Amino acid sequence: MPDLPEQVVREVGKRLAQPRLGKDALVKLLKQAENALSELSQSSSLQDALHALSKSLVQTTLLNHKDKDVKLLVAVCFVEVMRILAPDPPFSDEILKEIFSLFISIFADLTETSSPYLTRRMKILENVAALRCSMIMLNIGCEDLILDMVKIFFTSVRQGLQQSVCQAMLSIMMQILNEKVTQPLVDVILRNLVKDDKGASHKLAFDIIHNCAEKLEPTIRSFLSSSIFNKDIPVNDLRKLHHRVILEIFQCAPQILFAVIPNLTHELLSEQVDIRLEAVHLIGRLLALSNLHFGQENKLVFIEFLRRFSDKSAEVRIAAIDAAKACYMVKSSGDEARDILTSLQGRLLDFDEKVRIRAVNTVCDLAKSNLSSFPHEVILLAAERLRDKKASVRKNVMHKLLELYRDYCGKCSKGTAAVNTHYEQIPAKLIVCFHNDIESFRPQNMELIFTEELFPPSLPPKERATHWIEFFSYFKPEHIKALNIIFSQKRRLQLEMQAYLSLRAKKEEPSDEIQKKICASFRKMATSFADTSKAEECFKHLHQMRDNNIFKDLVGLIDEGTTFATGRLIRDSFLKRIGHKHPMHSFFKILSIKCSYSIFNREMICDIFESLLSCGNELTDYVESACDLLLVVALMFPSLFRGSEEYLLKLFSEESVLINEKTLRILAHLAKSTHLLSINFSNVVYPLLEQKCIEGTRAESKYAITAIASLHSPDDQKFAKLCKKVVSGLNDNRNVPTLLQSLGSILEHSPSVYELYGRQIVNSIQDILLSTEFISTSGQSSLDGNSTCCCSCKLKVYCLKALVKGFLPRIARARINSILGKLLEYEKGLFPDIALCENDSPYLQLAAGKCVLKLATRWDSHISPELFRNTILMARDPSYIVRKSFIFKLYGLLKKRAIPVRYACAFALASTDCSGDVRAENRASKDSIVDNPAYSVVFLIHTLAYDGGLPSNYYEDETSFPEFCSPLCVMLRELVEIDSFNRTEHGPTISSVSVLSGIFRAIQKAEDPADSEITPECCQENFISDKVVKRILKAHEPYKHKDNVKCSFVSERVSNESAPEREACSSLSKLVGQNASVCDKGKGNKSLASGKAVSKKKDQNTNNSLEKENVSSCGSAGTKLSSPGSWGLSKEADSRDCVSLLDKQNRPMNRRSTGNTRASEADHNSCRQTVDISNFRLRECSFKRDHGKGSSESQKHEALLSGSLVLCNDLEDVGDCDDNFVKPPLSNKRAGLKKKGKRALQLVNSQSSDVTGVDTRDNVRCTRARKVRV
Repeated sequence: MPDLPEQVVREVGKRLAQPRLGKDALVKLLKQAENALSELSQSSSLQDALHALSKSLVQTTLLNHKDKDVKLLVAVCFVEVMRILAPDPPFSDEILKEIFSLFISIFADLTETSSPYLTRRMKILENVAALRCSMIMLNIGCEDLILDMVKIFFTSVRQGLQQSVCQAMLSIMMQILNEKVTQPLVDVILRNLVKDDKGASHKLAFDIIHNCAEKLEPTIRSFLSSSIFNKDIPVNDLRKLHHRVILEIFQCAPQILFAVIPNLTHELLSEQVDIRLEAVHLIGRLLALSNLHFGQENKLVFIEFLRRFSDKSAEVRIAAIDAAKACYMVKSSGDEARDILTSLQGRLLDFDEKVRIRAVNTVCDLAKSNLSSFPHEVILLAAERLRDKKASVRKNVMHKLLELYRDYCGKCSKGTAAVNTHYEQIPAKLIVCFHNDIESFRPQNMELIFTEELFPPSLPPKERATHWIEFFSYFKPEHIKALNIIFSQKRRLQLEMQAYLSLRAKKEEPSDEIQKKICASFRKMATSFADTSKAEECFKHLHQMRDNNIFKDLVGLIDEGTTFATGRLIRDSFLKRIGHKHPMHSFFKILSIKCSYSIFNREMICDIFESLLSCGNELTDYVESACDLLLVVALMFPSLFRGSEEYLLKLFSEESVLINEKTLRILAHLAKSTHLLSINFSNVVYPLLEQKCIEGTRAESKYAITAIASLHSPDDQKFAKLCKKVVSGLNDNRNVPTLLQSLGSILEHSPSVYELYGRQIVNSIQDILLSTEFISTSGQSSLDGNSTCCCSCKLKVYCLKALVKGFLPRIARARINSILGKLLEYEKGLFPDIALCENDSPYLQLAAGKCVLKLATRWDSHISPELFRNTILMARDPSYIVRKSFIFKLYGLLKKRAIPVRYACAFALASTDCSGDVRAENRASKDSIVDNPAYSVVFLIHTLAYDGGLPSNYYEDETSFPEFCSPLCVMLRELVEIDSFNRTEHGPTISSVSVLSGIFRAIQKAEDPADSEITPECCQENFISDKVVKRILKAHEPYKHKDNVKCSFVSERVSNESAPEREACSSLSKLVGQNASVCDKGKGNKSLASGKAVSKKKDQNTNNSLEKENVSSCGSAGTKLSSPGSWGLSKEADSRDCVSLLDKQNRPMNRRSTGNTRASEADHNSCRQTVDISNFRLRECSFKRDHGKGSSESQKHEALLSGSLVLCNDLEDVGDCDDNFVKPPLSNKRAGLKKKGKRALQLVNSQSSDVTGVDTRDNVRCTRARKVRV
């Protein structure tokens, strides 16, 4: 029978008392004691049985034994004895302290989770917790041991320990804290609470505070309040982390912080930036953790937090923006979320660029996180930062918006998001952001954005087409103009690449001529890149490559039938052959994108047609946008429509309601290139086209006639039958405006029809011209709601336009003089064969002037000097509507090189217009829209000489002479400015000053064949005397800088003239003799002026004021469009009494330099013929021949117009059907601005218009020794 546990304990106690026991003996005895004690239950009656063992255990040799195994077994025996004899352990306080110290040393080994003794250590810990030994430790004054034990607990606790161990530690800590809370103990807990490693120690601290919140609250509150308010006391590591303490406590025991949270306003209002910064971070996290309930419960703190969005420190504002992002990500509804978003929205206009960038990034990130619920107006406001004054902001906004739009398209493709009209406005915001100061925003690189960055690479063509249709509905004229620039650059590069590859493919030996053509192609293609010189060098390296497969890949890329997938494979192959380590790899990557049909291809066109036809017969905005998009692509890439004939047949079926002006224009343009349409449309489409000619609108009839003429073979029978129906409809007074448009177009395309129905046509038109009654328009609405003339007047205007179109073909040469004579009478205000209503005369005169311009495109040699003068003087017509409409018609024709350069002198007459918008639109930009503009000076002088306002005696009427010749002064100034720009920007050119000087000398020797009295009165004495010309031209002679920067213009006073000479030209020289022009250098306007009239101090003040105007005020950060090249005339002090229209013209006008373009060779040749001075029929004069020097080729540049209300849209024909009627002038807004001051009006004028043009090089030497009729 085994011994009883009590007996074993007694026996072991006696044997342990023996001296000099070895380790093995001790371990054996202690294990026997451990086993026996574990079998005993708690009972005070066992004290005698345990006396011997207890006495032996307290021996110094056992209690302080150095062996870990012995110490562990001794500790187990101690804890068992204490368990059995609880609650009165048989040990003194001193012994208990040593026992607890032993226990604590054992607890330190709890980290050894793989130790075989872990079970015994856990047993000790659990018994200490169960026996509430911590209370004994507090009673006997073992606070230092308790602190050590707590530290050991946090050190030894590990992930993976048994839950009972962690629970025992927590129980011990709770016992201690419920009994007594000390600051050192709280510090230990808090340090573990704010550890970066959120492990077991953090969880233990978290649980301790959660379970003992009531006991810990006073101590923690006192600590946190002291950390907030007492910043001057020494700071320890924990005080520095008091924000993290608050954050952690807020998650485990928020009730502790009720009295602490309001004190955070003290930190938000601190003078130290770092304190405010940390407070904003803290409150932002508190808001996010509480789902914004923190803002509801702590209103004052939340309000002060919102004010930090307007903090004086940019770092604090950025921190507030980051906090707003975290908060809105958690909860996007409620008053607090709206308040946060409103504050964030205000930072989009912050005066610090870093803050604006962070605000835009945050808005885009929030929109990506929730595309459907995020307020779309905030996204559009963020997109407005694309016009920010800082380049870094604009670039960042562009990339974030592209990232947002790509994410949106990807989610639409996956079906997780629906098409959203607000996100579809992003491309429209991007496309008009052309800035030369940012490489990404240059027109050459905008193509890369729409090709590579707008859509996800894997987006199918059908979905690309859908998005294109959606966002194209938001394109305005300026957007379409920008898109056309991108398309034209791409098309030009593709055509030049085709020409180059064909030249390279020739098997014959390369000659000098071929090499010149290749180099010319390289120069032209290089203009499609941001760095043209570098691009030209890269093309030369490409030409030297020997791998023919590289050029085969280029041929495949420019093939119109290449799909998106195939194009990607070819590009990858091309770049692989080049090599990723090639120094020009990036250039060739861009080249491969520009050569390929990466924006639109035949796949996309078919997908757009399918989307259009799938809408049925509903004329929705989506359908309108699809038609507009097809029209834009058709005008630039008609070859992409090859293979779309079936869709076109469905589009023009009898059941379709999509036959309108746009679709007819598409068909007309495609029909011009018959090889693009493989199906014969004539029999299928003709009945519908004929119907539009009779019953449609004027625009529809115009394009229907063009389509009929293009689709059918040269056969006048169809036009004859159609003309008969049109004339019959005119006699019946049915849809007269449309029939007149159809009649004019028929006569233009088929001149022989006039021979058949000429008398009937004339009779029908005469009936309308003589009629004063309103003629029915078959239910049509008012012809032009914006016009002020009556319907009868409009019909008469349409009659004139129809007649003029009949004279455009060459076959009408015999009849041209008759119509020109009639137009001259109409321009003079004589209407013998027209019945006029009240106020009709200005509109008919305007129509006559425009008809002359139209005829000048073909019959300029038949236009008499008198008719020319009367037409040009319409720029000074008393009617504002006539002046404005005439000038813009002229501008469009000159820009197209459709009429001779001499008509450009009308701009000088209009430049002194008293109406600001007309004057601003006619100020020339740095480039000219015509070639050799200096030659128009001859015709301007001729027009002014025949003007009835020419002073008869200059010496008697000195004040009226400057006013009279102010157009000439303006024109000369602009020509010299263009000349200087060409010198500085485009290298050395022939000076306009020399050309003008030669012209003036020739005019002085000429005689007017029509009126010889005008010559001595106007040319040889007063009007353009040598001294006057010298002053005008020398005053604007450019000053050349050696560093090849833009030159300033220095006024030179001719001080060595005699008194009579000075008197003879005094008034004119007062206006232009000392004028100082201003030249922009990119960062500010710097002007140089000589003479006593302008001082340095005044220049400095002017520069400062201009710079201030370009700086946005705090809180707005709006971008004012500064004038990159503002030119003005400053009057001298001695000319203050001169009352002249030139004074009003001398305002600085905004001009914007735009991208370069080249006109077609045909237009260039035709323009050169009209410029030839031998064709000038006004006067005769002779020039000396300068042998050995020929004319220089003129450079042509294409320009992006600002898309103003009054400028012609490039997509519309200049000779539009209703272009005679414009909106009434001067809206209330402009009238109000006039009252506010000159500067406000100039800003409106500059933003509503931007006249651009083409650089020219003067050519005078080849024209000398020729007879000039004047």
